[in-house]
Amino acid sequence: MSENKRHRIGLQSKLKSMEHYVSRGYYIFDETNQGPIDFIAINMEGDVKFVECKAISKRSDGTKINRVLTDKQKKLNNKFKLKGYPPIEIMYSDVKELGNEKQQS
Repeated sequence: MSENKRHRIGLQSKLKSMEHYVSRGYYIFDETNQGPIDFIAINMEGDVKFVECKAISKRSDGTKINRVLTDKQKKLNNKFKLKGYPPIEIMYSDVKELGNEKQQS
C-alpha cells in the first residue's frame, strides 16, 4: 500500500472517530499530530478520553488484522494509571478510501 493511500485511510479513520465523540457532546483537542495518541476528547462532565485511531484492516483471506497499542503507548498508559488518568482508548473505524466507495442508487 502506498504511503499516500495509508495516510488517507488513517485520516479518514481519525475524522470518523472525532465525529463519534463530537456527536456525543465532547470537545476535541487535536494538537497531538506527532505524539503517541491521535486526539483528546473532553466533555462538560469532565470525562476525558485519550484516543488512538485505527482503521480496520483485513488480510487477503478476509480475517481481521488486530491492531494494538505500541510499547510507547503501553508505557504511557502505566504512567496515566499512576496519576489517575484514564487509559488510551483505541477507536476502530471501518473506512473506505475516498473515491472508491460504491455509489448507492
